[in-house]
Amino acid sequence: MKKFLTLIVLVCAMTGVSLPVLAQVQQHKEFAAVDQTMKTMMQAFKAGRADIAFQVFRKDAVVLGYSSKQQKTVTQTGEEWAQGFPGKPADDEAQRHRQYTILDISDTGAVVKVTLDYPQWLGVDYLALNKIDGQWKIVSKSWSGTRK
Repeated sequence: MKKFLTLIVLVCAMTGVSLPVLAQVQQHKEFAAVDQTMKTMMQAFKAGRADIAFQVFRKDAVVLGYSSKQQKTVTQTGEEWAQGFPGKPADDEAQRHRQYTILDISDTGAVVKVTLDYPQWLGVDYLALNKIDGQWKIVSKSWSGTRK
Protein backbone atom coordinates (compact mmCIF):
# COMPACT_ATOMS: atom_id res chain seq x y z
CA MET A 1 0.00 0.00 0.00
CA LYS A 2 2.88 2.35 0.80
CA LYS A 3 4.31 1.86 -2.70
CA PHE A 4 0.91 2.60 -4.22
CA LEU A 5 0.57 5.87 -2.28
CA THR A 6 4.11 6.84 -3.23
CA LEU A 7 3.26 6.18 -6.87
CA ILE A 8 0.11 8.32 -6.62
CA VAL A 9 2.06 11.21 -5.09
CA LEU A 10 4.72 10.90 -7.81
CA VAL A 11 2.13 10.87 -10.62
CA CYS A 12 0.41 13.89 -9.11
CA ALA A 13 3.70 15.77 -8.86
CA MET A 14 4.59 14.94 -12.46
CA THR A 15 1.22 16.00 -13.83
CA GLY A 16 0.75 19.01 -11.60
CA VAL A 17 -2.41 17.60 -10.03
CA SER A 18 -2.73 17.92 -6.27
CA LEU A 19 -3.96 14.99 -4.20
CA PRO A 20 -7.16 16.77 -3.06
CA VAL A 21 -8.04 17.55 -6.71
CA LEU A 22 -7.29 13.96 -7.78
CA ALA A 23 -9.44 12.59 -4.95
CA GLN A 24 -12.27 14.96 -5.88
CA VAL A 25 -12.12 13.86 -9.54
CA GLN A 26 -12.13 10.17 -8.59
CA GLN A 27 -15.19 10.67 -6.39
CA HIS A 28 -17.21 12.41 -9.11
CA LYS A 29 -20.30 10.44 -10.10
CA GLU A 30 -19.16 10.42 -13.76
CA PHE A 31 -15.60 9.18 -13.06
CA ALA A 32 -16.26 5.53 -13.99
CA ALA A 33 -17.93 6.51 -17.27
CA VAL A 34 -15.10 8.88 -18.26
CA ASP A 35 -12.55 6.24 -17.26
CA GLN A 36 -14.30 3.64 -19.43
CA THR A 37 -14.26 6.06 -22.36
CA MET A 38 -10.52 6.46 -21.93
CA LYS A 39 -9.97 2.70 -21.65
CA THR A 40 -11.70 2.35 -25.02
CA MET A 41 -9.46 5.06 -26.49
CA MET A 42 -6.35 3.32 -25.14
CA GLN A 43 -7.57 0.06 -26.69
CA ALA A 44 -7.91 1.85 -30.05
CA PHE A 45 -4.32 3.14 -29.82
CA LYS A 46 -3.01 -0.31 -28.88
CA ALA A 47 -4.92 -2.07 -31.66
CA GLY A 48 -4.24 0.70 -34.22
CA ARG A 49 -7.94 0.70 -35.12
CA ALA A 50 -9.98 3.77 -35.96
CA ASP A 51 -13.26 1.85 -35.66
CA ILE A 52 -12.58 1.38 -31.95
CA ALA A 53 -11.56 5.03 -31.57
CA PHE A 54 -14.82 6.16 -33.16
CA GLN A 55 -16.78 4.44 -30.41
CA VAL A 56 -15.65 7.35 -28.20
CA PHE A 57 -14.00 9.90 -30.54
CA ARG A 58 -16.28 12.06 -32.66
CA LYS A 59 -15.49 12.16 -36.36
CA ASP A 60 -16.14 15.91 -36.29
CA ALA A 61 -13.83 16.45 -33.30
CA VAL A 62 -11.19 19.16 -33.62
CA VAL A 63 -7.57 17.96 -33.52
CA LEU A 64 -4.94 20.68 -33.19
CA GLY A 65 -1.19 20.56 -32.68
CA TYR A 66 2.10 22.04 -33.79
CA SER A 67 4.10 19.94 -36.25
CA SER A 68 7.81 20.65 -35.97
CA LYS A 69 8.30 18.57 -39.11
CA GLN A 70 5.94 20.83 -41.09
CA GLN A 71 6.87 23.93 -39.06
CA LYS A 72 3.22 24.89 -38.64
CA THR A 73 0.08 24.33 -36.63
CA VAL A 74 -1.95 21.44 -38.00
CA THR A 75 -5.73 21.34 -37.65
CA GLN A 76 -7.74 18.25 -38.56
CA THR A 77 -11.11 16.69 -37.96
CA GLY A 78 -11.27 13.49 -35.96
CA GLU A 79 -11.94 11.65 -39.19
CA GLU A 80 -8.82 13.08 -40.85
CA TRP A 81 -6.71 12.33 -37.75
CA ALA A 82 -7.94 8.71 -37.64
CA GLN A 83 -6.58 8.07 -41.14
CA GLY A 84 -3.24 7.60 -39.35
CA PHE A 85 -4.50 4.43 -37.68
CA PRO A 86 -2.98 1.47 -39.58
CA GLY A 87 -5.78 -1.01 -38.79
CA LYS A 88 -3.43 -3.24 -36.82
CA PRO A 89 -1.03 -2.85 -33.88
CA ALA A 90 2.16 -0.95 -34.66
CA ASP A 91 5.25 -3.09 -35.26
CA ASP A 92 6.83 -1.54 -32.15
CA GLU A 93 3.67 -1.76 -30.00
CA ALA A 94 5.49 -3.66 -27.24
CA GLN A 95 7.78 -0.63 -26.77
CA ARG A 96 4.96 1.94 -26.71
CA HIS A 97 3.77 3.18 -23.34
CA ARG A 98 0.62 5.20 -22.74
CA GLN A 99 -1.02 6.52 -19.62
CA TYR A 100 -3.79 8.94 -18.91
CA THR A 101 -4.85 11.12 -16.03
CA ILE A 102 -8.37 12.44 -15.70
CA LEU A 103 -7.71 16.03 -14.69
CA ASP A 104 -11.21 17.39 -14.23
CA ILE A 105 -14.83 16.28 -14.47
CA SER A 106 -18.10 18.14 -14.33
CA ASP A 107 -21.53 16.63 -14.94
CA THR A 108 -21.18 17.06 -18.72
CA GLY A 109 -17.50 17.82 -19.40
CA ALA A 110 -14.08 16.39 -18.65
CA VAL A 111 -10.41 17.00 -19.45
CA VAL A 112 -7.87 14.18 -19.72
CA LYS A 113 -4.09 14.25 -20.18
CA VAL A 114 -2.60 11.38 -22.18
CA THR A 115 1.16 10.74 -22.21
CA LEU A 116 2.48 8.84 -25.21
CA ASP A 117 5.99 7.45 -24.85
CA TYR A 118 6.91 5.72 -28.09
CA PRO A 119 10.36 4.62 -29.31
CA GLN A 120 10.52 7.55 -31.76
CA TRP A 121 8.07 10.01 -30.14
CA LEU A 122 7.30 11.55 -26.77
CA GLY A 123 3.98 13.33 -26.79
CA VAL A 124 1.14 14.67 -24.72
CA ASP A 125 -2.50 14.90 -25.72
CA TYR A 126 -5.10 16.94 -23.88
CA LEU A 127 -8.55 15.57 -24.61
CA ALA A 128 -11.79 17.41 -24.00
CA LEU A 129 -14.81 15.17 -23.47
CA ASN A 130 -18.50 16.02 -23.39
CA LYS A 131 -21.44 13.93 -22.30
CA ILE A 132 -23.66 13.89 -25.40
CA ASP A 133 -26.96 12.04 -25.42
CA GLY A 134 -25.88 10.19 -22.28
CA GLN A 135 -22.49 9.06 -23.66
CA TRP A 136 -19.02 10.48 -23.07
CA LYS A 137 -17.33 11.47 -26.34
CA ILE A 138 -13.98 13.04 -27.12
CA VAL A 139 -14.77 16.31 -28.88
CA SER A 140 -11.30 17.81 -29.17
CA LYS A 141 -7.64 16.89 -28.94
CA SER A 142 -4.71 19.26 -28.51
CA TRP A 143 -1.37 17.55 -28.97
CA SER A 144 2.30 18.34 -28.66
CA GLY A 145 5.39 16.23 -28.81
CA THR A 146 8.93 15.77 -29.96
CA ARG A 147 10.82 13.18 -31.92
CA LYS A 148 13.37 11.26 -29.88
